[in-house]
Amino acid sequence: MPILILCLLLVLGSPALAGGPEALALADGTTLQFTLPAGGWVFSRTPPDFLVRAASADLGGELAAKGQAVSPERLEALARERLRENEGFVYQPRSESYLLIDFSSLQQGEKPPGEAAVAASARDAAEVLQQEEGTAEVVTNRQRIEFPGMSWAWRLDARYRQDGAPRRFIGIIGFRAPYWVFLYYTDKGINAADYGQMEALLAGARIAARE
Repeated sequence: MPILILCLLLVLGSPALAGGPEALALADGTTLQFTLPAGGWVFSRTPPDFLVRAASADLGGELAAKGQAVSPERLEALARERLRENEGFVYQPRSESYLLIDFSSLQQGEKPPGEAAVAASARDAAEVLQQEEGTAEVVTNRQRIEFPGMSWAWRLDARYRQDGAPRRFIGIIGFRAPYWVFLYYTDKGINAADYGQMEALLAGARIAARE
């Protein structure tokens, strides 16, 4: 077989380029099911390097403000530890658009939240975004949504500038016993197709028990 044809078959057959059904399963069988978009999107349980670099820079600034200095190696280790709070990552390596997937268990003795508590969490997320260092021109919108498998869910949409650069954000905050669920998408606007592809991913996503 000619080398060029072989290379084309390998590229076209690559899961990362083709996309397809994915599932993030937790230890108790709770599973987030979604369809990965085609075009180079990646689903991983570990963070991509560009997120580690960004988290390292943020941590370095936080520590410097406290008068603390750590080695680059220690800074990277701390950044990875912080990012491990998320159970999964969906990202586009070329544009560095990314979705954080976080399931947070209720604490011992904590009561399951009602709709008002989930709505308040979405409001708090909007306020945190507005107060984040380097953000400006923040415009947000919140609305209650139906998300298959969640008892309650709210969606936060935002447009803003981060250090002068335009950003778009989608946040889905919800509850599926015994977890708070946070799906946070950040789009740098580098690839115009990314936002619509993530909209499609979230619109088709669902939470279910492992079959």
